[in-house]
Amino acid sequence: QTVNGCDSVITLTLTVNPTYLITEERTVCSAGLPYLWNGVVFTGPGTKFASLHTATGCDSVVTMILTVDEAFEVTVNRAVCVDELPIVWNGKTFNAAGTQTVTLEASNGCDSIVTMVVTVNTPVHQAYTVVECGSYTWTNGDGATYTASGTHTYSHTDANGCTQVDTLHLTIHNPVHTAVTVSECGSYTWNGQTYTTSGNYTYSHTDANGCTQVDTLHLTIYNPVNTAITAQACGSFVWNGETYTTSGTHTFSHTDAHGCTQVDTLHLTIFNPVHQAVSVSECGSYTWTAGNGQTYTASGDYTHSHLDANGCTQVDTLHLTIFNPMHTAVTVSACGSYTWADGNGQTYITSGDYTYSHLDAHGCTQVDTLHLTILHGSSAVIANTICASELPYEWNGVTFTEAGMQTATIEAANGCDSVVTMVLMVNTPVHHAYTAEACGSYTWNGTVYSVSGNYTYSHQDVNGCTQVDTLHLTIFNPVHQAVTVSECGSYTWNGTVY
Repeated sequence: QTVNGCDSVITLTLTVNPTYLITEERTVCSAGLPYLWNGVVFTGPGTKFASLHTATGCDSVVTMILTVDEAFEVTVNRAVCVDELPIVWNGKTFNAAGTQTVTLEASNGCDSIVTMVVTVNTPVHQAYTVVECGSYTWTNGDGATYTASGTHTYSHTDANGCTQVDTLHLTIHNPVHTAVTVSECGSYTWNGQTYTTSGNYTYSHTDANGCTQVDTLHLTIYNPVNTAITAQACGSFVWNGETYTTSGTHTFSHTDAHGCTQVDTLHLTIFNPVHQAVSVSECGSYTWTAGNGQTYTASGDYTHSHLDANGCTQVDTLHLTIFNPMHTAVTVSACGSYTWADGNGQTYITSGDYTYSHLDAHGCTQVDTLHLTILHGSSAVIANTICASELPYEWNGVTFTEAGMQTATIEAANGCDSVVTMVLMVNTPVHHAYTAEACGSYTWNGTVYSVSGNYTYSHQDVNGCTQVDTLHLTIFNPVHQAVTVSECGSYTWNGTVY
């Protein structure tokens, strides 16, 4: 129906565009995962769908069938002998046992990882060191018998098929059979065995090389004759050039006609007179009544000879020490008094000569003398004046913090203590303060000031001390007024008509 109410005929021609169903098949390697296709992600093989628009704008369904070819991982083991190194495999060089990996393309076009593990067999080169007597057969080697020292080798294939070279360091020892001819006196010890008769003897033993050695001894034994002598003497006895001073049995060894040691024996009695030794200490002199009866006044060693009961000469000795006491004199100067500590212990207050009699360390009477001089100290009073700024004031170890009197003990010229009194006076300067007012400026102690304020002036007072005066200053500065006036005819300013 049109807008005016009449029927209208409309013809529709409809075209239907078809949709498409498409299937696509692809193959990728596992290294290509995940795989993206039209916004769809494949993480493995399978079938997935996607809706796409055709050129006419209709939906089409596309099916993707994805096949994944796997990569191969292969391990190859190879054993070689050390003398086959180096080996080259797929561009890789092995200089020693180890593992290396290469990436190859498989028949499906994917990468494959191949690992080569190389084991290196190093043949054990056995070295044998053998020491033998006479000869040696190398049973675990080439089976040969050797009779001389030397180095031999044996080459063969080991369990791994590698060439193994063994070495034999061979030492052949041939024992020496020695014969010894000996002549001895009395007995002879050979290889730990002692023989006392002449004859031929053998000794079988292992030499330094472990071989059996047989030695022969041709032995002759000589037996010397020994003699004995008995003797008596005073003091000493000479026998065979040797002097003996004690009783006893003595022997003398000498060589007989066969060169053997003959030992003779001396049974000796020695009479030794008793040599009396007397040690005496005396003061002044000593008479040796038990000796020669002489009187001695000097220290020394003295002797007295006489025959004892055995008819031997006995010599007695006197070790005499004569002590002569020392008379010491001491000269002393002292202050006030002196106590003679090394003397009689008394205290003296006047000068003079004093004596002290006593026994010395040897028990002898010793008289000591003291020549004494008594010294006396002095006293003095001194005065001093200082300024207050010099406090505290030090004098001979004494500190003044104000005026006053203190004493000090000092050593006088004669070495005695003297008492000195210090009277200290302190001058305190007067500090003046001035207050002043001025117009414009003010002069104080030669200095011109144009600004109000507090000022100080330092100078020495009549006592030579530093005095500080203070000025409290006020400066007035007048205001100069300027007036501008315009008037008709005249103008009166401050009483004046202009």
